[in-house]
Amino acid sequence: MAVFKTLSKASFVKIIALSFLTITPLCLSFPPADLGYLAWIACIPWFILIITEEKYICLYSLGIGIMFFVIQMSWLRHVTFIAWVLLSLYCAAYFLAFAFCTRFITSNLKLPFVVVTPCIWTACEFIRSFLMSGFPWFFTGHTQYRYLPIIQIADIAGVYGISFITMMVNAAIADLLIRSFTSQRRAFFRLTCILPPVLVAASLLYGLRWLRHYHPEEGPVVCMIQGNIPQDLKFESTEEDEIQILKKYTDLSMGMKGTPIDLLVWPETMMPGILNINPELTGRKIDLLSQLTATSLAQELNTNLLLGGIALTFTGNEQVYFNSGYYYNRKGTLLNRYDKIHLVLFGEFTPLKTYFPFLAKLVPYEIGLTHGHERTVFSLDTLQNGSFTFGASICYEDTVPSLIRKFRKDGVDFMLNITNDGWFRDSAELDQHLAIMVFRSVENRISMARAANTGISSFVAPDGTIYDTLSDSTGKYREISGTLTNRIKCVKKYLPFYVLCGDWFSLLCTAATGIAFSMAIGKLRPIADRKPGKGH
Repeated sequence: MAVFKTLSKASFVKIIALSFLTITPLCLSFPPADLGYLAWIACIPWFILIITEEKYICLYSLGIGIMFFVIQMSWLRHVTFIAWVLLSLYCAAYFLAFAFCTRFITSNLKLPFVVVTPCIWTACEFIRSFLMSGFPWFFTGHTQYRYLPIIQIADIAGVYGISFITMMVNAAIADLLIRSFTSQRRAFFRLTCILPPVLVAASLLYGLRWLRHYHPEEGPVVCMIQGNIPQDLKFESTEEDEIQILKKYTDLSMGMKGTPIDLLVWPETMMPGILNINPELTGRKIDLLSQLTATSLAQELNTNLLLGGIALTFTGNEQVYFNSGYYYNRKGTLLNRYDKIHLVLFGEFTPLKTYFPFLAKLVPYEIGLTHGHERTVFSLDTLQNGSFTFGASICYEDTVPSLIRKFRKDGVDFMLNITNDGWFRDSAELDQHLAIMVFRSVENRISMARAANTGISSFVAPDGTIYDTLSDSTGKYREISGTLTNRIKCVKKYLPFYVLCGDWFSLLCTAATGIAFSMAIGKLRPIADRKPGKGH
């Protein structure tokens, strides 16, 4: 507040009001409110501040970011309060960096605001997607997941392309409003008026054309089991609790007996026993029961299985644990497994805990997990439609664009996601997670089926349509149990531009931002080096 004392009362009220008018619609554009159309105007008040207010740009931008992420990530408090606060502060720093770079570049280079703003925003989202293990959540483009015509360009530019366009529209409107109310003649007027509508129209035309020619083929029949096991029970489970978890998932699975299915899927870590080692080595009853259950399920249901569980290997005297997906054939033989590659920072592993032991208190697990090194492609023989290949992602891995893209380049026909979002209870995290997965389907033109312990188990088509979701008779789709069965929709022998070229668009925006920022710094130096008395 001491800082704001240097501001006039009018400026202070203006900053508070416009900040509130940014935070509110920006939050509402994401699930659970899910008013995605608000994303096209949400940042206009903030951009007006960046253009018109010279003082404290970084301070109020950081405040906007903190409020947004604290509200949107409130589900993280169910796991750890400290991580909720720290991650919110970290993500908010990108809002600060965005505002500073935008003002610095536009002021010094006199470049068009309508181009600079979306470019820097896209660069910030891209860097956040991988820096410090990455947090590819709450991208502006994610708000558009229900608007199929506009998101089809993701198969060219990824989700970053949608973020770019939405922020360009925000920037253009903000620039034009300032021009209207201040009677200022600003540069690049024609560009501001023409470029956003042209890009939006081009994206819509491309999307409508693709949807018109979209004719998917019928793929395998997949059944996903959702047991709705409370995380508190699973996390501090006794042997009897583990047996009850195994029984619940087994009973739900056996309810499919007599139904022809090609693949039955259990969510992440829902198989309580270890399946990849001899149970005599552990001496645990649950390991033996789990292995017998997996074999008998495959045989009795005459189906292939993908079961989420923990894998254990030995490296000398050291025990190494993985978060894995086990694949069984119809005979009940364990064929292969996939070990999760992208582990959750301070969730599944703790960096530098050897040097800083107190960091181990930030994670919910007593033991640390090890990341996998190989993308596993599974072969699936169906009862009716021939053979297919698929890959598995675990937990938040479906939010990592590069990983799903690599699976697609490996030749998979569809992807599965097995997850346990029970950590976050009946919160918006479940909806946000599903919204992000829609873009992996569009980017790679593959179906994705999602098996979740507490929800939201769903099928997503290559065009981004969520064509089936598990819900009960009252319409509730979170924290319920049941089975969801449907056919995968396939677009075979088609690799979109995004799969071939990857994050070319976001890399281009990042490179352009870096070059522009360097040029802006370079332009300051001659001014700083000027000395009086030399004709200046």
